[in-house]
Amino acid sequence: MSFINAAMALGAAAFVVPLAIHLLFRSRFRTLDWGAMFLLQDVVNANRRRMQWHQWILLALRCAIPILLALAMARPLLSSIGGRSLAGQAPVSLILMIDDSRSMSATSRSVRAVESANALLDSMSRRDEVILMSSSQLVSAPRRGSPRDAREMIRDLRFDGPPMSLSVALQAAVDACRDAAHPYRRIVLVSDFQENTFAGSSVDNHSLVLEVIDHLDERLAGFEPRPQVDFLDVTETDADSSTLANVLVESVSTDAAAILVGQSVLLTASIRNDSELPVTHLRAGWMVDGRVLHTQTVSIEPHGTTKLNWQTTFEKPGGASVGLSIEHADAIAADNRREWAIEVSSPVRVWLVDGQPSRQPLHSETDFLKVALSPFAFQSAVRRAGSSFREPSSSTRGPGSSTRGPRHLAIAQQDLVSTQVMSERTLVKTLEPMIAAESPIADETGEGFPDLIVLANVKRPPSLPNGTDLLDHYLAAGGRVLFFDGDQVDSSAWSECPWLPASPQQVTSAGERLYRIEPPGAKLAVWRSLGDAEDSLFDSVDVKRLRTITPHDKSVSIWLHTDVGAPLVVAKTIAPGTDWDEAGPDRVSTSGRVVQFAIPCDTAWSNLPLRPVFLPMMQELVMEMVGSDCPGDVLPGTAMVIVPVGRFDESDARVWEVSMPGKSTQTLSVAARAPLVFTDTQQVGAYRFEHVRVGDMENSSNDSGKDTVEASVPIHRAADPLVMPQVRVVEVPAEESTLRSVAPELLTECTERMGANLFSDADSLVAATTRDRFGVEVWRPLLWLLLVVMIVEVMWQQFGVTRSANRFSRSHAQATT
Repeated sequence: MSFINAAMALGAAAFVVPLAIHLLFRSRFRTLDWGAMFLLQDVVNANRRRMQWHQWILLALRCAIPILLALAMARPLLSSIGGRSLAGQAPVSLILMIDDSRSMSATSRSVRAVESANALLDSMSRRDEVILMSSSQLVSAPRRGSPRDAREMIRDLRFDGPPMSLSVALQAAVDACRDAAHPYRRIVLVSDFQENTFAGSSVDNHSLVLEVIDHLDERLAGFEPRPQVDFLDVTETDADSSTLANVLVESVSTDAAAILVGQSVLLTASIRNDSELPVTHLRAGWMVDGRVLHTQTVSIEPHGTTKLNWQTTFEKPGGASVGLSIEHADAIAADNRREWAIEVSSPVRVWLVDGQPSRQPLHSETDFLKVALSPFAFQSAVRRAGSSFREPSSSTRGPGSSTRGPRHLAIAQQDLVSTQVMSERTLVKTLEPMIAAESPIADETGEGFPDLIVLANVKRPPSLPNGTDLLDHYLAAGGRVLFFDGDQVDSSAWSECPWLPASPQQVTSAGERLYRIEPPGAKLAVWRSLGDAEDSLFDSVDVKRLRTITPHDKSVSIWLHTDVGAPLVVAKTIAPGTDWDEAGPDRVSTSGRVVQFAIPCDTAWSNLPLRPVFLPMMQELVMEMVGSDCPGDVLPGTAMVIVPVGRFDESDARVWEVSMPGKSTQTLSVAARAPLVFTDTQQVGAYRFEHVRVGDMENSSNDSGKDTVEASVPIHRAADPLVMPQVRVVEVPAEESTLRSVAPELLTECTERMGANLFSDADSLVAATTRDRFGVEVWRPLLWLLLVVMIVEVMWQQFGVTRSANRFSRSHAQATT
């Protein structure tokens, strides 16, 4: 036991005052014998014994009064609870985990979280250690400091992160306990405990979370002393439903696999109303690179969802951000805007390598494919898309809108795809100098590596004079290859090709019963529009012969197969290359893609080129293959890898200028032959990366040995026109805006399994923290006991002797009669 005011305990010595009074002022009397005294001797003896007990009890009560008063004023503390020692004045390590997800910004949850954390920090001493962690930055090293430092760090929290995973957050907190500076540790998790905290609402996800919590409980038991875990729920239990009403932009996307300059692009956005009341005359603005170019007005029913469409074109290649913003005051303002990153490419360059050329029309291997990829064919597709699109009647066009009509779109699409037919020898002759010169995928004239190489009935893999596979280098640089089979294909030579998805075997004839193609349906996005099992454009295709192909490994995807289960179209993604050859520099690029057909692209083995499905099938396949690998958006805290796209000089300083959300910029230099890895991505919004040419820099050298360093501001710099700018977008998933708390019984079960405490306000948390650290104060029970002793002392003094004497007198009188 310890005392908060130990000096006050010395007042217990005041008990000697009633003891001295009792001893000094005892009754003084003389004994005088007289004749009838022997008749009262028994009465005197009985009263003497009662008087002695009465006086001793009264003395004990009077001595207890100053002792209890002194102890109560000293405020004693129990130094151990349940056999567990307490820290007391010893320093403590507090692992403070704060949920900074977007749902915490609803109403006043973030304010309550900050105030509660500050109240907890105020109750700590200077010697204590605080390890501050936020749910959106668990991959980063925890921030450490004193309670005062932690207050400053909490002030910088944005509360606009992705959903918090309870199991991942607790694992990170337990891991931080191992690195704590002090043996006494405490974990405090501040959150609103939404349903998505438990990774969804399914029972299986809940079971997985509970299994992780059981494992963490075992890990906590291995610490000595065991760390205490506290949950602080900052959700307003008595909040009005109207305060949680929210309208959000749920998604922004496009169905286009690749976006080309001058191509018509249909953008789609979804707006959701999570309130009990309808939303009318909601103004929505379509944005490109943060500028509103087109506006629409919509109305949404309670708990309803509506979709908006906008058709536009892009005039310049490079990265861009498209998005939608709405004007509405609700619970979460951050989700009223959502952006999506796209990459606008120059016209697609396709090289058609014909393994069996012919001067007769439609007799060469690539004639049908060349027709399908001609500008006239794409123009027809655009007309059909334009005629099916209707502008919403409620839309209003703003200034600077790039929305165009179908006629303009047809004209703009004429040069989307350019094809060049060549032989295998011409391919080697043209491509070899580019590899030897380490040429990039594009240059200032637009003549560089092709976006797609089509091999049609090519006998063997194209190779360099030294025997090296030519297309292996092309795919390592992020190229795309489309392989068609044929009679001239040497199956033994192609079986040894490492980048081909499947090994070619023998050719199989269908006989009288022709092979049919099973429609891919919705499982394959690239050909989803070609129909399903009930109404498929593949129904009219007859396959007389096909090559038996065997996929090399599980990484190969089967896109199409026949009605007998034989693979017809397979695909494979080639991992980014790290080098080209021994003489070339190390290089990191995008992933290469290879799609392999088990039939030719002419009419030798099937009637596919003569069927209506061939034209949209090839067009959608080409656009899918040349499409960007970059995701439309990433979660906050996700590292962005930026690889230059275009032509650059290795002798120039590799400097990137990063434009971040909020108009701030960073200038970063990158070590030669390395991509830019950007990790400062906690803020939601669009990030624009531009490769700049540097004239004179105060210090552009990288002496630290790191791949990326912050560069000094160059004196002369300009955007490099030969390297396309790139855009990445950081966004929070829409489900984080669904304000639905987890089931109370599930949260209670989690706390019980982990031995944690659940609090709903900061005062109770601070009180529990103080109690668990210093012990339980017992001055209140002592004060009540003092009051009881004082009352008993008065009652005993007044009635104790009289009641006892009367009872004896009555019993003696009865005995004498």
